[in-house]
Amino acid sequence: VSTAKTIADLLNAYKDFGVESDDLGIPESGNGIPDILDEARVGIDWMLKMQDPETGGVYHKVTCLVFPETVKPDEETDELVLAPISYAATGDFAAIMAKASLIYQDIDSDFSKKALEAADKAWAYMEENGTMDGYRNPEEIVTGEYPDENTLDEKYWAAAELYLAGEKDKEDFINQFLVDVKEGFGWADVGLYANYDLAEADELEVQDYCARALLDQADEKLAQSKKTGYYLGFGSNFAWGSNMTVANDGMLFYMASKLREGDEELDILAKHQLDYLLGTNAMGYSFVTGYGEFFPENPHHRPSQVAGEAMPGMLVGGPDKNLDDPYAIAVLTEESPAMSYVDNAQSYSTNEVTIYWNSPLIYLLAAVY
Repeated sequence: VSTAKTIADLLNAYKDFGVESDDLGIPESGNGIPDILDEARVGIDWMLKMQDPETGGVYHKVTCLVFPETVKPDEETDELVLAPISYAATGDFAAIMAKASLIYQDIDSDFSKKALEAADKAWAYMEENGTMDGYRNPEEIVTGEYPDENTLDEKYWAAAELYLAGEKDKEDFINQFLVDVKEGFGWADVGLYANYDLAEADELEVQDYCARALLDQADEKLAQSKKTGYYLGFGSNFAWGSNMTVANDGMLFYMASKLREGDEELDILAKHQLDYLLGTNAMGYSFVTGYGEFFPENPHHRPSQVAGEAMPGMLVGGPDKNLDDPYAIAVLTEESPAMSYVDNAQSYSTNEVTIYWNSPLIYLLAAVY
């Protein structure tokens, strides 16, 4: 589910801002395909491996039974296991594969067809297993759970992307459930991804509703941003991964501006979110490793910890007023919410990195690239 959010952000960055560069220094650079799409394919190809070929369902994650030690990736030898198939992962998978089938259509037609076929197979699984059960770790697995008890938004997102890929029979499902889905740009609440894409579908009766749902959320956050010193849409509610919320809000503001045909106030507000992440914040910190005068040097990131040096270009989680790890509790109990951050590898709730925090940052950077 976290990879699906990541790929959605990369594909939207490509679609919205025309990121065509093929010389960004990745192994695939120079192959005639935009590097951002090469990078997205890494996640998409892995997701394809996670689909059960018999049922079409998608395994929630692949994991060790417990978190690995701090060792080099090639020295980590614990057995990997497949977690059970989940409805959430299957819905996200169907959405991403349908979206990818369109974006890669003129780049790799064989892959485009393969992706759409996989999406259809995942949709069939959801239709045949209509309980929409959420995911919980089996007793023997103690790694990050990524639970989700409400999976209607995942199926809604899948229906939206399949509709846009040409399967017009999904319109009935969209019409039936669009008012009930959880709206967001996270790994759990994904309804805004569907609404944003549907808002650009001129032939849909619900187009205006989908646009309004996104614009209403942007306007609510716009009003809140005017009450804070750093233009944040969530006030002082700094929770685990607050920097992802900042970046997600920046995406929301840019998307809302596009729907309003260039709302300058929203564009400026979106840029403020990037400014915050790069140093215009209460800490005076760039939260991206390797960039700025002050930046995290000790992220909770095993390859960096083993190397003794932070890999550059990673967005850390940022302030977390809830102090969700023992180190944060030990050193941050007297700090204000906006200052509840510590650059220490032990503080996983403030200094961890994830691909799905980096992906909305990439979207914001693409907007100003």
